[in-house]
Amino acid sequence: MPRARFLDMAAQNFQHITDQFTQALGFNSPRAEELTRRWSQNLQAVTQASTVLARGFQEASNEVLRSVQDWLQKNMDGLNRLAGCRSVQDFVAVQSELVRDSFWQVVETNKHMAKLSVRVADEAARTIQAQADKNVDRVRRMA
Repeated sequence: MPRARFLDMAAQNFQHITDQFTQALGFNSPRAEELTRRWSQNLQAVTQASTVLARGFQEASNEVLRSVQDWLQKNMDGLNRLAGCRSVQDFVAVQSELVRDSFWQVVETNKHMAKLSVRVADEAARTIQAQADKNVDRVRRMA
């Protein structure tokens, strides 16, 4: 089932449950209906933000797996290079290159993961902020 359809169904089910709840408690005023609708929309925004975060986590996990695969491949290549050394000087030079390359790979991977994290957090925050802005606009119109 597509995510958008799932979110719509969840929001509709939530709206139905809150409608029943407000009717059972006798909160059938336009104000109560507005609060219920706003609460439902807030919940939908949180659900959408959670979906963004889950997608970001999946993307980060894939990136980590790719990075580990690259690291393993480079280490295997490095071991082959070390095995081919004919002198102590060659061995030390190759080992120094491998250490330097490993260090830079870690730095680059961490930079990429940090950028990914910031991008996903910003996207999730924009989803929540958009709903908060809508709520502020509604309150101003009602006042």
